[in-house]
Amino acid sequence: MSLDASLDFVRDAVLVFEQGELRFLNAVASELFGIKLERFRSFRAIEVLRNYKLEQLLLVDGETELELAGKTFIARAKVGTLILEDVTFIRQRERELREVMAVLSHEFRTPVTAVKGLLEALLVMETNPSSAVTDTRKRFLELSLLEIERLVRLSEDLTVGFRPQAERTFVLEEVIERVVRLTLEEFGRRGVRVSISGEDLLVRCDPDKLVQALLNLLENAARHGPNPGEVKLSARVENHLVLIRIEDFGQQLENYQNIFDAKKRGVDSSGSGMGLYILKTIVQAWGGNAWGRFTGSGNEFGFSVPSPN
Repeated sequence: MSLDASLDFVRDAVLVFEQGELRFLNAVASELFGIKLERFRSFRAIEVLRNYKLEQLLLVDGETELELAGKTFIARAKVGTLILEDVTFIRQRERELREVMAVLSHEFRTPVTAVKGLLEALLVMETNPSSAVTDTRKRFLELSLLEIERLVRLSEDLTVGFRPQAERTFVLEEVIERVVRLTLEEFGRRGVRVSISGEDLLVRCDPDKLVQALLNLLENAARHGPNPGEVKLSARVENHLVLIRIEDFGQQLENYQNIFDAKKRGVDSSGSGMGLYILKTIVQAWGGNAWGRFTGSGNEFGFSVPSPN
């Protein structure tokens, strides 16, 4: 097999120029630039490449990255030989990795912030040894341990990829009580009250993921609703699903469809823009859906959870 024929099995596009004219191209380059193999010798470089970056690279030698025919390539030129490596998949994986790291960063921040607040409160309690404070200290330690356990599971996700959700059947109140305790200090400072209904319903999902979803929505409601003010959390069964709704009684937002996209933030938001994206990802993983709308009296965000009934 000749060298020219063997280059047809190379994944990269290979073109060889001499005195400004194309002397060789392999099958990949033929397809990329739309040049028939039997006619390539009649083309000059400018006719083949039709790209300023590639033309300049061929003249000075070196390396560059560029978009071509809807794909991403690293182009390398040396002494009239031009090689284009398709790195579209690699760049896509890099973008996905950055997205994953942004999601994990957001997920880690919630329990870390909660534990920090609880430990700071415990430090203040050290100056008061009363029995009432002792009971509160015990409760705060229990909550801190729960959040530390969640951090451990998130760390495991980093080493083995995103784990399958650990689904089980439980009463919704189990998670709501945990979420309310975690937000109690911050909401108390803001004067935000949370009213709850439907907490006696059974759901089947990953409790940790449900904690994250509810925390994201409650924090979002507290951010966009009136401070002081009320946030309403309600749940009801519909078509074998438990629909969970959180209403903030705040002003209407601009766009409810795209707000679930990654890094989409409200006009006055100082967050990462990942909260609602994470919510949607979590809910879709257990086969549910998420939504946002204006009810006339405030913003409502909600999602569906599988019901065991």
